[in-house]
Amino acid sequence: MSNKISKLMTVVGIALLTQSCIGSDMSDLESFVATAHKDRRPEIEPLPEIPPFKAFEYASQDGNDPFSSDNIVTNNGEGRGAGVGTRPDSDRRRQPLEQYPLDALTLVGTITKDGIPNVVVKTNEGSALLATIGNYMGQNDGKIKEIIPEEQRVVLVETVLDPAGRWITRDVEMTINEQ
Repeated sequence: MSNKISKLMTVVGIALLTQSCIGSDMSDLESFVATAHKDRRPEIEPLPEIPPFKAFEYASQDGNDPFSSDNIVTNNGEGRGAGVGTRPDSDRRRQPLEQYPLDALTLVGTITKDGIPNVVVKTNEGSALLATIGNYMGQNDGKIKEIIPEEQRVVLVETVLDPAGRWITRDVEMTINEQ
C-alpha cells in the first residue's frame, strides 16, 4: 500500500510543479515571435529556364526496311541472309594470337625487320608475341591488313556475322596508346 501512496504523491508533485510554470508572464516572448520576421520575405531562386522542345523527324526512306523478311534469323543463326558474304576459312590452322579476344591484347610497339613492319603484342597473360601483315589476331578472324610504324598502330580486317546473319568485314584499329 505504501508503494501506491508514494506513486500518488509523485504524480501530485509533478502536477503542482507543472502548474507553477504555466502561470508565468510570457507576453514579451509572444510579441517577439509575432514581430521578429514580419518584414522579411524568403528568397526563392527563379525557376531554371527550360529549353524549347526540338522535334525529331525520322526519315529512313533510304535505309533498310526493319520489317523485311531478310532480317529474320532463326535460333541456329541461319536466316534468309545466312551464308551471304565471304565466310571465314574454318579449316585453316589457328595462330597463337587468335586464342585471345582483342581487348585482352595490347600493342606494345612496332619493329621493322628486313624492311617488313612487325608489331609486338602483349597478351593478358604477360607473354609478348610478334606478328606481321597477313597474321591473324583476335577471335573474330582478324587479319592484319596494315602496320603503320610512324603512328604506332595496326589495322585488322575482321569477318563477323551481322544481326541478319550475313558475313561482313569490318576494319579494327589498335594503337599503342590503348590500355
